Amino acid sequence: MSRIDLALVEAFVLIARSGSLTKAESLSGVSKATLSRQLTRLEELLGAQLLLRSPRRISLTEAGHAFLARGEGLLDEVKGRLEEASTEIHALTTGVSGSLSLLSDTQFSTSFVCHVVKLFLEAHPDVRCQLDVANGFHAPRIADVDCYVCSEPPDAPNLVARLLGRLNYGLYASPQYLARHGTPSSPSELAAHQSIVMKEPSERSQVLLVSGTASFAFRPEPAFETNDHWVMKTFCIDGLGIALLPAFFVRPELEQGVLVPVLPQWQPEPRRIYCAYQRQRYMGQKLRSFVDLMARCVVDIDSYNYYVGSTAARRRRTAART
Repeated sequence: MSRIDLALVEAFVLIARSGSLTKAESLSGVSKATLSRQLTRLEELLGAQLLLRSPRRISLTEAGHAFLARGEGLLDEVKGRLEEASTEIHALTTGVSGSLSLLSDTQFSTSFVCHVVKLFLEAHPDVRCQLDVANGFHAPRIADVDCYVCSEPPDAPNLVARLLGRLNYGLYASPQYLARHGTPSSPSELAAHQSIVMKEPSERSQVLLVSGTASFAFRPEPAFETNDHWVMKTFCIDGLGIALLPAFFVRPELEQGVLVPVLPQWQPEPRRIYCAYQRQRYMGQKLRSFVDLMARCVVDIDSYNYYVGSTAARRRRTAART
């Protein structure tokens, strides 16, 4: 049997309930000719006559009675399921619930994004979140996630990249390292020092330092290499070299004195941070709420440094408050 269009069932039920094509036309706004064709097509597909037609009235055949009961039940079930689906979609697009899948560059994941996710889940407990870290060596599959937090959004069709802000970076080292190896007085001296660097998937990019109208570009040769800011900071505190790190991320360690700025008069270029997402995914309130929170946190990033501070730094601040 060929597949039966639901519209044919609707036409039959309407005619049967109305008792005539004229009344069915009046109730539905569909012409009698169209309704008659739909009824004939349904009978052809079923291989049975459902209605007896006469100039004055329409009556159901035995097969018509049987199919009317089935048809009405089917239409009621479809209507109920459509209402359930509509309610669910309304909740997903106007409320903040359901699942949220995120992907983040390694340079932002543990140092910043995971804290924003924590705040988001505290504000929206009905959301289930998955946060994955892009390894940098393979093109991220943006289509598989709701949002990608990155410094360089990929060039892809239907991809929206919202610039959230710029993060300030600096060069830092431990006092112990500088006591052993000396403190650089100019950028040209950095080449003689051990560098702790973020692992790159391709050729290592240059670091541009700016001081007023002067600039200096260098490509650090890593003594130690990793793909995580926490590891870089730990190596730096342990005296293994000089590291380029987000300024907000090391503020607690600067306050504690376990790290100090290197060449503070020479500032690295700020790094941009984006939220990238498929255009159609942004229709939901859930994603809009997360992206808006990300933007607020980037603007006010220094107020969240308690999260990224070391345990010792947190204990020190706690002791100072008591």
